[in-house]
Amino acid sequence: MTAAKKKRLNLDLTPEAYDLLQKLADESGKNMAEVLRTGLALYNIAQEQRHVGRTLGVVEGDRVVKEILIT
Repeated sequence: MTAAKKKRLNLDLTPEAYDLLQKLADESGKNMAEVLRTGLALYNIAQEQRHVGRTLGVVEGDRVVKEILIT
């Protein structure tokens, strides 16, 4: 994407949220912006599925171990 098409965002985070974002970036080898973009994409998938009556979940084997609810 060219710089002319990008939008800049100024974001205030709690210290805990900032630390979590930094931890996720460090663990994944991505920068903070990439982690936020990935999170936004996942949130979009969850929203789309909620609109058609589905939920998003973490599956282990053949069972859901965590259901992700978007309200």
